[in-house]
Amino acid sequence: MKNIKGIDISNNNGEINFNKVANDGVEYVYVKATEGTTFQDLTMEDFYTECKNNGLKVGAYHFLVGTSSPETQAANFYNKIKAYEWDLVPMMDIETNFEALSDYVIRFITTFNQLSPLKLGIYSYTSFLAYISDISTTIENMPFWEANYNNDPWNLPDNFFANRIGHQYTELGLINGVASKCDINVFTGAALISDQINPGVWLEDAPTGKWWYKHSDGSYTKSGWEKINGKWYVFDSDGWMIYDWKKDGINWYYMGNSEDGAMKTGWVLLENKWYYFNESGAMQTGWQKIDGEWYYLDHTGAMQTGWIHDDGKDYLMYSNGMMAHDCELYGYSFSSNGVATKLS
Repeated sequence: MKNIKGIDISNNNGEINFNKVANDGVEYVYVKATEGTTFQDLTMEDFYTECKNNGLKVGAYHFLVGTSSPETQAANFYNKIKAYEWDLVPMMDIETNFEALSDYVIRFITTFNQLSPLKLGIYSYTSFLAYISDISTTIENMPFWEANYNNDPWNLPDNFFANRIGHQYTELGLINGVASKCDINVFTGAALISDQINPGVWLEDAPTGKWWYKHSDGSYTKSGWEKINGKWYVFDSDGWMIYDWKKDGINWYYMGNSEDGAMKTGWVLLENKWYYFNESGAMQTGWQKIDGEWYYLDHTGAMQTGWIHDDGKDYLMYSNGMMAHDCELYGYSFSSNGVATKLS
């Protein structure tokens, strides 16, 4: 088992010199993203950027609480992390016992899976697993990061999880670049999002023209997302690849045609209308700033051109969809915010 050195950090760790962290042998870093329904860790963005700048693999975690619904907590987590290119499996931190804990865990997982194509993992303590053992058959194959402060990497008792990817073995570690004591972990390569991909082969059902992806162990994904050769696909309850438009949770995605099926990002032209999909593949609506220019996408996601009226104000969108601003055209003056005022 490979020992990949890692740390997990939050706003509680203060300023960190990530160059020194990397030079101390750390390769993986988990950063706190959210807690509950409303808390978002303001250090996440800077920590993420510094990890990337220093060649560190980075992932995010959410701290589950019992004071707000798991659905709104999952949405808080997803909204915080959705615009970033994460290297490590996102984690739900379960370490506080409360009434209906197991139900919360399942509902959080369900909602997160509806919102995000990323595979979710679980972090918890060895001694805490008894509180969620009643749902062991549901969560046993999820990536599991285990906390057990025995100061002896990978010396852990057996439990119901079949996919242990990390061991947090001390909370009193000393790492160059981190002023205070911090958690130190060892991970396997399975903590990487890319390592959660099962190799396999695409197969077509000739009579129907439908496609499915058979893993090397004979299994196949049903009712879920899978990343294959760097692209995201989604499969129905029978394991067939879904194409065309797909609504998952609150978001719409475009999955290409019957011979493609890969989730699209960026600008896509469909039936003479332009649509924009963010880095997570979700179709965007309303005002969107893209590559430094403002565009307006109606409630169906279609890019608008010409004159539009929004919130009592008039705007002009060029034929390429960009908003006119800081200019005079057609007898109107357009402010830096694009608002049109008729010239006298």
